[in-house]
Amino acid sequence: MSTPEPRPFQRLDDRLAGKPLDERVLTEQISGALEQELRRWLAGVLHLGGDLASNLAMALNVPTGDDSDFSGILAYDTPPTELYVVVDGALQLRHVPRGVTSIDTRELDELGRMLHYGRSIYRVNDDGDGLVYRVDPTAEQAFQETAAAAEPTTAALLRAAWQHAYKPDPDATTAYREAVRAVEQVACPLVLPNSQKPTLGTVIAHLRDAEHKWELALVDTTDAPASIEPLVSLLDQLWQGQRSRHGGGSNSRDQRPEEAEAAVHLAVLAVQWLNTGVLRKKTP
Repeated sequence: MSTPEPRPFQRLDDRLAGKPLDERVLTEQISGALEQELRRWLAGVLHLGGDLASNLAMALNVPTGDDSDFSGILAYDTPPTELYVVVDGALQLRHVPRGVTSIDTRELDELGRMLHYGRSIYRVNDDGDGLVYRVDPTAEQAFQETAAAAEPTTAALLRAAWQHAYKPDPDATTAYREAVRAVEQVACPLVLPNSQKPTLGTVIAHLRDAEHKWELALVDTTDAPASIEPLVSLLDQLWQGQRSRHGGGSNSRDQRPEEAEAAVHLAVLAVQWLNTGVLRKKTP
């Protein structure tokens, strides 16, 4: 008996009611639960951070009046829409003079957990001294527009890939698989319309064997239609990188999160190109 496929998190009542999953897994909106957690985190790190709270209040030009409780003002009086600004500022100023760190690794990990499970579009950067976008807004917009323009099956596969890559408890292997399937859904009927069992691998092989029959809408340095090799190379990278496709091999394994995220974005680009005629047959 096979193990049921993991699905994105959804409230029980919403799932039983048959409500659709939220496509925008990551959001800039701060939920009530995340707001409470961020305020608690700020109060803790600012209270024990020496001059961090007063330095941050001055850096952000936060009026405190005669109240010297800088940590309480910053943690509990900050409007929800400004909480990320205060958190980012605390991270920027966490290295106080003489090399003392006012926010340690444990507290950074705690903040990362909150942002992750709160579905925030932000994450702590690799140096721990600021917030950065987890997914570039332009990239997410490209995903949304590509999925909206695709036929229903392709759109569903792209959305599933995105969900599994960026949900609070990611499933990288499933995300990668759905990304490949989304590309196959467009590429197979376009390139191998008469094949009974086409795959992305057979599409790539055909394009390489019949490269002289295809071209890109892009042009080369002579202003002639460009070779399809750049697209074929991208498709081949997507195909060869799916280490989880077959079990039992020496290189078989589950996909890593960074691989899945890259595969999803590559799939968005490939689907958009294939659906808009960037790959086309040469005219006789």
